[in-house]
Amino acid sequence: MLRIKNIKLIGMLLGAFLLVFCGKRVQVQQKDRKTISKVVILGNSIVAHPPKAEIGWTHDWGMAASCAKCDFVHILQDSITRTNPDINVEWGSIAEFEQDYTQYDVSKVSKYRDADLLIIKISENVTYSSDMEEEFIQRFDHLVDYLTPSKKTTIVIAEGFWPSPVNALLKDYAIKNKYLHVPIEDLFASDKRNAAIGLFENEGVANHPSDFGMKNIAERIWHVIYPLFQ
Repeated sequence: MLRIKNIKLIGMLLGAFLLVFCGKRVQVQQKDRKTISKVVILGNSIVAHPPKAEIGWTHDWGMAASCAKCDFVHILQDSITRTNPDINVEWGSIAEFEQDYTQYDVSKVSKYRDADLLIIKISENVTYSSDMEEEFIQRFDHLVDYLTPSKKTTIVIAEGFWPSPVNALLKDYAIKNKYLHVPIEDLFASDKRNAAIGLFENEGVANHPSDFGMKNIAERIWHVIYPLFQ
């Protein structure tokens, strides 16, 4: 009986020790877990484009979605804020960077600096040639560096919607720097429903993502980032 009681006592003490130890361990994990309060999404006309009558675009959201809540940014915003309604989601255009990255003034995006989560989805407006690769990546890295001065930002690099060698450059850059990467370019070629072809007279507008395409882009990105909000 004495031996049984001793075994029980040792078991109780060990259990209490493990409970306290494990409790402290959980608390440390929760304390160290990064809290996301600000998310920034930067891109081009697929992120947002103001009205431009001469091309038949009359709205002010991601081209060529049928409504604001149908573009990938608003779909992502909805998914993110459902995890926490206090999270601030901001977005803007860096199409100017794509078009002239050698001369781009990074201070134009100063208001987007030091987000907890930064999602960059570009490439569509970048003119590719074999001799531009090194400089483009250097300039892109400078942009990312400027946007993340505290080096505490989680960075996501998403491909462009249209197939381009620039997407491979961005993927390699993301892998090299251990950033999260989102494949997207296959959507345009794999399913015609992903583009708004036939819905707009202007070919440039029509080649942008349809509501179906926007939804698929948002789902691709969300699949990569949702663990950050758990």
